Amino acid sequence: MIEATVGEGGANRADDVRTVQWLLLRGGIEPGGIDGIAGPRLIAAIRVAQDRFGIEPDGRIDPGGTTLTRLRAAPARWDGDSSNWPQERKLASLHPKFRPRVVAVIARLRAERFRPAIVYGWRSVAVQDRLFRAGSSKVRFSFHNAQTPDGLPAAWAADLVDERWYWREPDAHVFFRALGRVAKAEGLVWGGDWKFRDWAHVQGRPNGDLAAVRRQSGA
Repeated sequence: MIEATVGEGGANRADDVRTVQWLLLRGGIEPGGIDGIAGPRLIAAIRVAQDRFGIEPDGRIDPGGTTLTRLRAAPARWDGDSSNWPQERKLASLHPKFRPRVVAVIARLRAERFRPAIVYGWRSVAVQDRLFRAGSSKVRFSFHNAQTPDGLPAAWAADLVDERWYWREPDAHVFFRALGRVAKAEGLVWGGDWKFRDWAHVQGRPNGDLAAVRRQSGA
């Protein structure tokens, strides 16, 4: 799972740090991002986890150690309305092959002086059904609902807005046009190109893959 020690006084290899950050976030402990950097917030988060598990809070996670074992075994905490999750948790809810491309889209939009924010990454099938019945979605299962066979979020879709405007015109349209351009440059599908415009929506797989994703999700 990790190759070297992460945290206080550890080797803190970027891939190992990201793994630990992900495990902490999955367990409901905010690590300060999933960026591969072992800063003070990560070390504090490790201590929070160790305290929760009744382990000496030394701020270190060793390969094969008790803290890592307990983190891996801890139940995932993906409760509540996912639209209210912090941005890092929303990013963490995306499929690992989709997440870096969304991060790249966000970075490019920020470079253009926009202020992108994720409204939805993953969302539950129950929330999707509510949106469908309200007429806010055309499908009962979407790429937002994708998850692993053991129930962990692995969304292939994200809805992004500029936090200054959300869907308020005319400024929102300037952002959405930029979103579409940048998303397609990253090889993503943009909902603004569809007959029923979904301006904020980007996804990492074509619509034809939806049935396969649904089967993989066990939905």
